[in-house]
Amino acid sequence: MNHKDNHTHTFKTSGLFFNWKIIMKINLKKYKQKTKKFIKNPIIFSRDYLNKYYPQSYTELKVDEVSELALSSYIESDYVTVGDDMAVDVVYTWVDNTDNQWQEKYKYYKNQDKQNNIGAFATDIARFSNHNELYYSIKSVKKFLPWVKNIYIVTDEQIPLWLYEFSDIFLINHSDIIDEKYLPTFNSHVIESFLYKIPNLSENFIYFNDDVFVAKFLEKKHFFSANNLASLFISAKNLQDMKNKKINTATLHACFNSINLLKNHYQISINNTLIHTYYPLKKSAYEKAWQLYKKEIESYLSNKFRSNNDINMATFLVPWLMYCESKSTERIDVCYYFNIRSPSAVSYYRQLLELKEKKICPHSFCANDFNTENPNQLADYNNKLLVFLNSYYD
Repeated sequence: MNHKDNHTHTFKTSGLFFNWKIIMKINLKKYKQKTKKFIKNPIIFSRDYLNKYYPQSYTELKVDEVSELALSSYIESDYVTVGDDMAVDVVYTWVDNTDNQWQEKYKYYKNQDKQNNIGAFATDIARFSNHNELYYSIKSVKKFLPWVKNIYIVTDEQIPLWLYEFSDIFLINHSDIIDEKYLPTFNSHVIESFLYKIPNLSENFIYFNDDVFVAKFLEKKHFFSANNLASLFISAKNLQDMKNKKINTATLHACFNSINLLKNHYQISINNTLIHTYYPLKKSAYEKAWQLYKKEIESYLSNKFRSNNDINMATFLVPWLMYCESKSTERIDVCYYFNIRSPSAVSYYRQLLELKEKKICPHSFCANDFNTENPNQLADYNNKLLVFLNSYYD
């Protein structure tokens, strides 16, 4: 009995030893292959290693690249088609910082401004830099959203040189919609507070910053459903986490200011930003916001630059108010979001062009100009952006 037990034990041990030798051979072979790959091309080896253990993500959805592509390729075939009778406009806010008159006003008020609560980077020239993005953004709308009725550009008495290349575009001066006592203003939160006053604006409209681009053809139902609900493109970014990390921007303050207002009227807990892309909005929701929060809105309208007591109506308060009022529904928008001054911008350009070639583009992308304080700024970043945009929308 003992002999049998010992024999069995010896057999098992031998088997384990035999398997261990096979495993060692396999691992040694893999080690040699990886070593050979590293010696031959260390850059590709490092890239593949990082992609395996730290998957690349180009969006604010916090999913890996494979999931991004799956979501981008998703066709909203189960959504009911929206009829042609639903008019949808597009609204841009835009500034040309190369305009001499604008420069004089900007310098004057920047030196005069004595606000203690002015936001971080609120006067950084990157916030106002014109890289001719608007031209390509409108080109993207014309190409990929052909069902849009009218395009409105809200600006400070400035006219894009290429304006007459396009049809159905209307310039709206700040003075057309903003009370004179608040002008001039260099605060986008203030300008966005009055978008609903644009003459002849449709009830349903999509708000664009000039650095946001449509990346492929999108149907109207991506933005508004057949039962007239606006899409709410929610980001995976956690507002409280951002606050805990000591991120201190006027935009983050505006989000929390908006949340506090919504808590007063709705039983809702909000802790997410929205995707940094376009924003489907309703004029009636703007009117509702002004009705509920007129005093709070008026309290920041005199801020010449973004400040910590602002409310970001177009990009946070109104979209979430629509959600609270059952006027919007959660949807997915895969948006590639990057800083054009960062060296990593080049990888985004390459990736977007490759995806376009494969016909698996994201829904949109945002080529944001963060600030001028980046010590590792991409050389000739402006020209690289324009070369990419020209190639993408050729």
